[in-house]
Amino acid sequence: MSSLGLATWAGDGRTLERLERAALELFTEQCFPNTTVPQITARAGLTTRTFFRHVTDKRDVLFAGEDDVPGSVALTPWARGFGTAAWIR
Repeated sequence: MSSLGLATWAGDGRTLERLERAALELFTEQCFPNTTVPQITARAGLTTRTFFRHVTDKRDVLFAGEDDVPGSVALTPWARGFGTAAWIR
């Protein structure tokens, strides 16, 4: 833990799980486009630096390794209003 009470590098394998859970909660509450990386990390109790050690952006927190990100996103209710074409680029 840092002096601020935030976990900075959890080598126990649960960090990505925490980020995924926090991201899903926020995406459900306020939709994907309105959710920021700092909001995700704050909800997960982690730092932004830790986020970027594990994934490259907020899409990757949920879909790392997925081949069909556009199809998966298009089917989710929180993606409404966020065009699938933006994911395909």
